[in-house]
Amino acid sequence: MIGLRALLLLAGLTLTASAHGQSVNLTESEDPALQNALQSLIDERTKAGATNTRASSEQLVRYLRSEGYYTARVIVDQSEDAPVYQVTAGERFHFTAVSVQTGGQSDARSVARQALPIEVGDPVRAEAVLNAETEALRALRNSGWPDAQLEDRTITVDHADASGDAVFVYAPGAESLYGDIVLESGRWRETFIRRLAPFQPGERVSASQMRSFESRLEALQSMSSAAVTLEAPDEADGPQRRAVRVSPSPAPRHVAEAGFSLSTSEGGGVSGAYERRNLFGGDETLDINLNLATVQSGLQVELTAPHWRRLGQALTLEARAEREETDAYDLVEAGVGARVSRPITDALTVSLGSDLSVSHSENATLDLNVYTGSVSLGAVWDQRDSAIAPSQGHLVSMEVSPTVLAGDATSTYFRTVAEGRTYQRLTSSLIIAGRLRAGGLIGAPLESLPPEQRFFAGGGGSARGYEYQSLSPRNAQGDLVGGRSIVESSVELRWRQSRRWGGVLFVDSAAAGRDETPDFGAVRSAVGLGVRYYLDFAPVRFDVATPLDANTGDADIQVYIGLGEAF
Repeated sequence: MIGLRALLLLAGLTLTASAHGQSVNLTESEDPALQNALQSLIDERTKAGATNTRASSEQLVRYLRSEGYYTARVIVDQSEDAPVYQVTAGERFHFTAVSVQTGGQSDARSVARQALPIEVGDPVRAEAVLNAETEALRALRNSGWPDAQLEDRTITVDHADASGDAVFVYAPGAESLYGDIVLESGRWRETFIRRLAPFQPGERVSASQMRSFESRLEALQSMSSAAVTLEAPDEADGPQRRAVRVSPSPAPRHVAEAGFSLSTSEGGGVSGAYERRNLFGGDETLDINLNLATVQSGLQVELTAPHWRRLGQALTLEARAEREETDAYDLVEAGVGARVSRPITDALTVSLGSDLSVSHSENATLDLNVYTGSVSLGAVWDQRDSAIAPSQGHLVSMEVSPTVLAGDATSTYFRTVAEGRTYQRLTSSLIIAGRLRAGGLIGAPLESLPPEQRFFAGGGGSARGYEYQSLSPRNAQGDLVGGRSIVESSVELRWRQSRRWGGVLFVDSAAAGRDETPDFGAVRSAVGLGVRYYLDFAPVRFDVATPLDANTGDADIQVYIGLGEAF
């Protein structure tokens, strides 16, 4: 009985809604798509508060004509509680002729006509006509007539046989081929700029290629903007070569930055960076980074040459020296490296690198001088909406490094590290971000590895809330010795309501293990919250975290202050 009453009530509500809503009745046609489109138009007007039935009828007629029903009629039946629009669509008009005029340039006419997506027999639809004229114009501009313009478009309909004729009239301009590239600046090497061009002299000019060339130039670190234009055509008939002029605006050549960090577990530190752009006229960038901190200090010099030997490929050379003092070991190291990276798709980049280093490390039981050589193969799949402040998308990276040790420690092993990050905007002010990192050292026992090449977990860059490196294996005496595997995860709920201020809730987890594969059972977690003050280039970060799986001796609270998001 209750179910029957509910059904009757629902039916009554439905009838009432129908009675008070304006409706469309499409006669002499059984086209559900057209019926739904007409009803949607009336529904939208009703929602907007429109009550003028004459205006609604005229809008229905305009829509029907735009769809090719040029004899459509609409009669409003107001005998019911709400108006009913009786629509007779009539016969749909179809094209019997489609032609293009290009001022006597037959090649241009052929290009434009082949690009038109409408043919004889197609319905005379306004949207199709507008799309067709745009496609033909785009084809002309990308096939050697970069100055082409639409002069006129005429659609003639014949009610006698429900037909239509379309005539598109274009002014194609000069038929153009690429000439030499003229660089209007002495800051860049002309050979480097020419290499970025997606065309060769003598090819037909394409407006889309010109835009692509401009985008490649503006993507250079040393160029803030660039204008790519063609020289004016002459009065000659037939194809003519036109020089391509590149007018760049340089970005600042010298950039200096400073940063800082402070935490209760890792102490404090300051950092400085200097960047010199366009070092040799090929957009080369020299980066010098100096870091002075309680735990780790070092100097790193990096030279990057973009588009090295082929478009998109980059060469990076590196030299570094560092000192590290931790509870597990003291380290002094120097090294050099080289890496070549190449984009495979818009999202996927692969890299191949090599590294040589010499190090001295010691702790309570070891005193080692080690020479390390490695080759690394990496891949990064990046679909984030921003590399600096992502709010949507994913990043996945993986690196495999065969490594050889010589000196006081001799061994051969594979180092593998994979990491994934994801970002999802929940509302205009809320973003959820996640990170998962795992790695392993395969092929060598733990005792044969220098301590600095082992994995350690815990601390600001790993799991906030725990002492630096404290989530790592220890020996029988309780000393940190590190492990052959690591797993780390972080989840952050980021809130930003104003231009300058925001907040974060986070959960961090991590563990380093003795085995080659991560020990998920040893993972320990911490929770925390943070405040963000957003500068124009990066946020100042203030985080407070507390361990959920505290051991004896673990502090109840750890505090971290730094520049930039945690990940």
